[in-house]
Amino acid sequence: MRIKALASVALFLGLLLCASVALAAFYPEESVGIGNTDTWVMNVHETLDANVVASFLDRDGYAASYVEETIAPLWNTSFAPSDSGVDSGWLGSMTIDSLRPIVAAVEVHWEDIPRGDGYSAVGYIDAAQGGHEIFFPGLSKTGYWRTITTIQCLDTQDCHVFMTYRDRDGTAITGSPFEDTIQPFSQETYDPWDPTLNPNIPEQQYTPSPWYGSLQVTSTQEIAGVARTHCRKGHASAYNSCFAGTDTTLYFPSLNRRNFDDWSGQSDWSNLSVQNTNAFGITIYVNFYERDGSLELALSENLDPYESVTYNMKTDARFENMVNPFSGSAVVTSTYPIVGSCSGIRVPLNGVSSAYTAVTEGSSELAFPIAYRVKEGSTWRMYSGVVIQNPDPENEITVHVRWFYYDQQEEFQTIEFDDDIPANGSHGYNTRYGGQTPGGAATLEPLEDTWSGTVVVTTTSPLGITGLAHNTAKYTTSKWMTNYNGIPVE
Repeated sequence: MRIKALASVALFLGLLLCASVALAAFYPEESVGIGNTDTWVMNVHETLDANVVASFLDRDGYAASYVEETIAPLWNTSFAPSDSGVDSGWLGSMTIDSLRPIVAAVEVHWEDIPRGDGYSAVGYIDAAQGGHEIFFPGLSKTGYWRTITTIQCLDTQDCHVFMTYRDRDGTAITGSPFEDTIQPFSQETYDPWDPTLNPNIPEQQYTPSPWYGSLQVTSTQEIAGVARTHCRKGHASAYNSCFAGTDTTLYFPSLNRRNFDDWSGQSDWSNLSVQNTNAFGITIYVNFYERDGSLELALSENLDPYESVTYNMKTDARFENMVNPFSGSAVVTSTYPIVGSCSGIRVPLNGVSSAYTAVTEGSSELAFPIAYRVKEGSTWRMYSGVVIQNPDPENEITVHVRWFYYDQQEEFQTIEFDDDIPANGSHGYNTRYGGQTPGGAATLEPLEDTWSGTVVVTTTSPLGITGLAHNTAKYTTSKWMTNYNGIPVE
């Protein structure tokens, strides 16, 4: 259930919202750039407008400003801190309230990065509710990778948090759990390369470079979080925190291992992270499926208590015989609860990266608050792909896909079609690629060449669907990519 408070829907958002903020100049010695944020809010009511109030909260949890907008049914609007009148240099979070059902996705863009083309971006979705225990299954602290975690307090009283950093093998870092207090509705950021930002994180001697591990955060109050990883080559990625629970199955809707010209050409690959959230050992089973649902590779792994494992689909020898190029999905199962995340990298060098959180169950309806189709003449500047996974291991399902736009007469229009996805399969719908296939570029041409808008996918399958959005921008002087999970509509 999405949070409902006194006849309103409140989405707690923007754990990394920042406008013109130069983050700490470490990495260990470099800045990650100047950040600006767009929060795309979608009204998922089919017929009624949504009056929306976006409140921008400073780092102490106090409202610095607010913006009010009316959003048409099934459409979106973007909220940026600069729109609210906050000063340049503001850093904080936000809440969004409406009497109508709403969902949101966040895109954070950085400029003036001292590496690559100087641009990067990350994407993640709203935290409509919190939990008392969250996990970040994949963290990095190396000369090239820097993971920064942000925790937000979603309570009217102080959140007392306890952070346990662990190596990949599940061994707790010396000093864990590290304690901190986060004020109501405010947030704290923890950077293992820079202990001066907050003393209650592992100091450098306890997390030597290179270090790969995980983070478990507990609190008697409700919390949520986002992890963002910056690469020294310039790109960045982010994923939402994983809530501890009873989930024993993880779905990864979109994975790639596309090796062109011995990895020196245009190539991309995925990295799956899976963590055992139990104080005892477990076995996990990892199945990789092609788009048509055929099983491409099956692996199993024994994980010690709290151990986390990463499957690098480029460097792990177990993937060398996988069909090339591979573009598909994965399902991870266990008898006991697990959590997971996935990151992806697209090269050549100074390329782009993105990440998302593993999905724990299917939904009958998924909303995507922001997608793009932008061209300059014959040159693609921005394009999007929506990938839908069928979690049913035995039955083909039918999905109904709707793309929304305004035509030249400012009339609200819909491109809609049905598609059949085989058992364990996944299908992608792309504003640039796909030809005449359902949801391919030819189908989506009525969106025209300056479109940004919304997408809704539904099914009557009892196991629902999982999904993911890829957004890519390629301009002459900059490029970036973001991923975010499809958001269940309830």
